[in-house]
Amino acid sequence: MIKISNVHKTFGTNHVLRGVNLEVRQGEVVVILGPSGSGKSTLLRCINYLEAFDQGQVLIEGKPVGKMIMNDQLKEIPQKELNALRQEVGMVFQSFNLFPHKSVLQNITMAPETLRGMSKEDARKLASDLLRKVGLEEKADSRPSSLSGGQKQRVAIARALAMKPKVMLFDEPTSALDPEKVGEVLQVMRNLAVEGMTMVVVTHEMSFAQEVADRVVIMDEGIIIEEGPPGKIFKEPTQARTKLFLSQILNKNAGAVTM
Repeated sequence: MIKISNVHKTFGTNHVLRGVNLEVRQGEVVVILGPSGSGKSTLLRCINYLEAFDQGQVLIEGKPVGKMIMNDQLKEIPQKELNALRQEVGMVFQSFNLFPHKSVLQNITMAPETLRGMSKEDARKLASDLLRKVGLEEKADSRPSSLSGGQKQRVAIARALAMKPKVMLFDEPTSALDPEKVGEVLQVMRNLAVEGMTMVVVTHEMSFAQEVADRVVIMDEGIIIEEGPPGKIFKEPTQARTKLFLSQILNKNAGAVTM
């Protein structure tokens, strides 16, 4: 479904991604972990070309994203092709990015109507079905300002699903939420995984990674240092940097519980 080959990305003198290679199979849930500044979110944004990478290639179902390699050089693909590919990739951010002046229902129907050419009636039915899916059917006519953080994030997930994507990308979807609201968002993501949605998730939610991920990827300093099934990564990591990162996260979580 996704193939990332030798992707590099720099911001000025900061070499954020240093030749990343990763493949994600259809229906697979891949969770990316790593310390802050390791390149996780940048890699995620390169998948749908929200960040333009400097070298390498990203393919979705064999089609190049943003740039393609021709005669050993990177060439920009036409914007029309990029837009078409992006419609196949849903993305959920840390911040919810909902339109505050529109209702929950309108937030969800806009893209299907505008980009997919769906009729208003069909878009409303789809939005209602998705709101039921995320447990917010009664909030259809509400404005985002009246919702909790967890509810806003569930609406954001429903909005992404309205485009019927083949892949869902999640960039720290629970990091901006109060602890008591995290569970409701993770449950929606669990349900998507059970339904077979291909998902790439950047998160620090260790329990989610252990329970839902088919594969865990550990990044540090712009490279993938280790990857494998969650049971192996969490119980038998082979890299010293992986062991250090996991111990720091687990100790931090234990301290939060104690407090």
